[in-house]
Amino acid sequence: MKFAGWALGLFWLLGGLSAGTAEEGEEKKPVLPPPPEAVTALFKPISPKEIPGNMIKLVGDDWMLISAGNEEKFNGMTASWGGFGVWNKPVAFILVHKDRYTYEFLEREEYFTLSFFEEKYRPQLKMFGTKSGRTVDKLKEAGFTALSMKPGMAYAEARMIVVCKKLYAERTKAENWFPPKNAPADPERVHKLYFGEIVSVWIKK
Repeated sequence: MKFAGWALGLFWLLGGLSAGTAEEGEEKKPVLPPPPEAVTALFKPISPKEIPGNMIKLVGDDWMLISAGNEEKFNGMTASWGGFGVWNKPVAFILVHKDRYTYEFLEREEYFTLSFFEEKYRPQLKMFGTKSGRTVDKLKEAGFTALSMKPGMAYAEARMIVVCKKLYAERTKAENWFPPKNAPADPERVHKLYFGEIVSVWIKK
């Protein structure tokens, strides 16, 4: 499995894409169950507007773990393609290759999480990006503790966790690149773009 920690970090501000007002297409925020005590013991909730740091550095340089699944089975992968913005509501977006094991979980699950870590965990993030959960117990090898966010799965060692509800997904297409010559020549390099509504953000106490 190839390492997903690419050097490029993306940041899109999408509020201007909606032609209507927030009221016209407004949807109610998902009603989530109370967070488990294991979460509230380690983390405190903050608003998406309070996410600290530079967004480009946060994703592109510091990296993140994209995770999807449930308490019975979940998988995570390292990535630095994605970002945060506004699409009538606070959103996060990620790009994932179809060959990644995490892709299978993203396709069938309604929620996914983005976990951010202190620099001391860089070796673990490298491992999550170079090995496959199909053949390796990455959680065990990293020495991480699984944390059920209800909904979504994350890690107790994270310094910040963003929980997202899938909002929109689409494969990148060669004809949509500008200019078209910039499109990947190899169709196997095509990724899927996921937008998720940010339903909660948790920062380490």
